[in-house]
Amino acid sequence: MLARCIVKRTTAAHLFAAVTVLISTTAANADTFSRGSVSIESRGYQPDDADDTEDFGVALVTRLEIKYRPGALNLVLRGLARFDAVDSTRNVAALEDAYVGYEAGPLSLRVGSQILNWTTTEAFHPADIINSRNFDSDLESLEKFGEPMVELRLRILQGGLSLYYMPMRIEPKLLPAESRLSFVPSGVELGDAIWLDRNGSKSEDLFEHQGAVQLNQTIGPADIALHVVDHSDRQQPAFTIDPSSGELRPVYFSVTQFGLTYVHVLGSLLLKLEGAHRRMREPDPVEAPDVVAYPDHQQVAGGLEYNWTTPGGSDATFIAEGQAVIADRKFRQQLNLFQSDVFFGYRHAFSDEQGREILLGFIVDVEKPYEYLASVRYQQRLSDTWSIAAVARRLRILDLLLSQAQFTLTRNF
Repeated sequence: MLARCIVKRTTAAHLFAAVTVLISTTAANADTFSRGSVSIESRGYQPDDADDTEDFGVALVTRLEIKYRPGALNLVLRGLARFDAVDSTRNVAALEDAYVGYEAGPLSLRVGSQILNWTTTEAFHPADIINSRNFDSDLESLEKFGEPMVELRLRILQGGLSLYYMPMRIEPKLLPAESRLSFVPSGVELGDAIWLDRNGSKSEDLFEHQGAVQLNQTIGPADIALHVVDHSDRQQPAFTIDPSSGELRPVYFSVTQFGLTYVHVLGSLLLKLEGAHRRMREPDPVEAPDVVAYPDHQQVAGGLEYNWTTPGGSDATFIAEGQAVIADRKFRQQLNLFQSDVFFGYRHAFSDEQGREILLGFIVDVEKPYEYLASVRYQQRLSDTWSIAAVARRLRILDLLLSQAQFTLTRNF
């Protein structure tokens, strides 16, 4: 277990170091772009008077992005690190993008860690399943971890065909019992992931053959993308108790997903559709008798955005979306927290020198309207290098009821 932990902690560091060395050896003849930021991020909850949970946190967050173009190559390095002085469970250091790219006519090749964005919707993302998430981050837009991969892309008409080979399993960062957002019972330790192979047997190997294909095209006012992914799932684990350690361990299934995204522009109106059919491979009854099988299911999200300019010159956007998980009712809650929900949002950009913007969001369960997530987000620049952001949330899902506030001061460079 110790050796496995060391491998997990050093894999990202080794990849980071390799790309850094490659960049440094080619920088002399390269077009260079770099930027970064350092933030102080404070977060607090309405106190629950429980000794085993943290109600407040203050973290230092750093982000760095470097791009070099030495000749025909394209080298990208981007990552983040967060260190909380109060709540150490939030500490994370992760690569986002760290790859080498090469283009030759209509063909392009990328090798390294990437974050892919396959979603079109604001709140619900059934098609966007490639990257693992940090579930102890922004609830409305969870941080993604880079996925090591080889991507070969062929430009075709107004789009392209992309082939992906992904040799590693990157474990999501779940919420431990100490987190106020966690569903893990108090006093229960959260262990490392267990992966189910294609034959249904348990595995702790970090390496596994995985792949994906995506075809995207722009046709007039519409953008459409189709994809097939065969990989170890990162979105919806089952859980089992490890009899040797007593830890609660997440179990991730081997899954094949067929999906699409569609966006249609009608002037100021934007129509969006996103859907996926997920084929879940069953656990072997002999090798994994303690794992409950998840059924095949469908996940569909859709909605609209309407944009207009106010008399004062501000940009305003109204957003309405909904999501449904089509599966046996007893499994839907395990498959997705937002299994029959709608989202309403309003974004107001003041279009001034400070870049002031406010976003109001509200998600509610259609079948259980007492479950909801309400949020208010505000951000603006203080100067060319300093900016602030503030978020307030009220959340009620299952037995979880809490209020959260977060403030971030950022220095960009």
